[in-house]
Amino acid sequence: MTGTPEEGHVVEEAIAYDYALERCLKGTEEDQREFREMLVEWFYSGNWIEEEDDGEEGA
Repeated sequence: MTGTPEEGHVVEEAIAYDYALERCLKGTEEDQREFREMLVEWFYSGNWIEEEDDGEEGA
């Protein structure tokens, strides 16, 4: 990666998951927003069906 905050940083495979999670959950506001959007999109892909909210509540 060139010109990024992670440039030159080496992360051992044994801690890669924990490091990535820490960076995504406690990074900048922009990092957190981007991670949240990607995670929700990934998690709900596949067997989930998106429904529009019509604004009405059930009785």
